[in-house]
Amino acid sequence: MPVFLRRRSYTDNQIYYDKYKMNIKEIIKYVSVIFIIAAIISYTFYKSILASLIFLVPMYLYLKIIAKYLCKKRKSDLTLQFKEFCLSLSASLITGYSLENSIRETYKEMVQLYGNNSYICKELKVIDSKLKLSITIERCFEEFASRCNVEEIKLFSEIVKIAKRTGGDIIEIVKDAADSISQKIEVEREIKIIINSKKQEQMIMNFIPLIMIIYVNSTSPDMMSILYSGILGRIIMTVCLGFYIFAVYLGNKFSDIKM
Repeated sequence: MPVFLRRRSYTDNQIYYDKYKMNIKEIIKYVSVIFIIAAIISYTFYKSILASLIFLVPMYLYLKIIAKYLCKKRKSDLTLQFKEFCLSLSASLITGYSLENSIRETYKEMVQLYGNNSYICKELKVIDSKLKLSITIERCFEEFASRCNVEEIKLFSEIVKIAKRTGGDIIEIVKDAADSISQKIEVEREIKIIINSKKQEQMIMNFIPLIMIIYVNSTSPDMMSILYSGILGRIIMTVCLGFYIFAVYLGNKFSDIKM
């Protein structure tokens, strides 16, 4: 294969992790979910499904927020996969393989562990393609780190670059770095598990006010009938909805702890 075609083949497969473009299936899926949520909220607070159309006006904003969340999740998945890559690379370097050959051996283990379409396998394919074009290993990881913008991968890239420039025992240096980075990622993962358990509790709390209103409406419809008729009732329910949205936003903000 000509060099320019091989270069194009790996550049076409590169993922830019700070940007997330949803496909048609994802757009349909999330638009449907947003519509269902809007219908539930509008019926709960106004007893009107048509009111949900007002909530659907900022649809682009909703999809943008979801895309941001999916982008963050993708980087989180890549980070966990990179931890396993570091552990596997370290084990491969101990057996005496060079760094380049260790990456190729590690790719086989990553395929068995995560599958051929996993993020780490795609990235290792790109790195292997670049190595075949005589691109240096440090530049491969530098470009990978700049695209993913993950702290641990940036750190690994810098260590590889420094080890190559100083001419030290690169295998030992990279092995120690891989061990340290994998331990760091594991500690962060354990902290995230604890945080996520609290986030799940907070998500359950978000639905309790809706469940309470629906329960009262079904068991004692006359008790809240005045709030669904007349201008004053609509205003009160709108204010309650505003407080509810603000409380959900505040709860998400408090539970979103930066690592």
